[in-house]
Amino acid sequence: MSERKRIARIFKMRGLSVQSSALDALLNVLRRECSSKTNENETLFAIIDEVKERMLSNTHNGRRYNGNIVTTALLEEVVAELSRDAKDVTEEAVQILDAFRTPRLEFDSMRKQFGLAKGG
Repeated sequence: MSERKRIARIFKMRGLSVQSSALDALLNVLRRECSSKTNENETLFAIIDEVKERMLSNTHNGRRYNGNIVTTALLEEVVAELSRDAKDVTEEAVQILDAFRTPRLEFDSMRKQFGLAKGG
């Protein structure tokens, strides 16, 4: 049995249908990321579990998602989320603020609090 049919059958056994373009993208990801057959199966099942979880929550890109068809966009989103590493998380945590565009604060000595300054 070809790899394409095997993966499509695994999705079907889990109650999902895969678009052919999404299946091609998934095959490329599995070839690129996985070195052994067991690692490939673990990765595939992790992707399927995340897809099912997103479908059960009925959201995809902020929109309601109905049906059981796995699209390329949904698969790209799931693979990107699963392939995040510590560097990605660190880069998201660091924010650069422009001193000229931040709101001005002033100290109210009576209340002993900072508040937004009135005016520009």
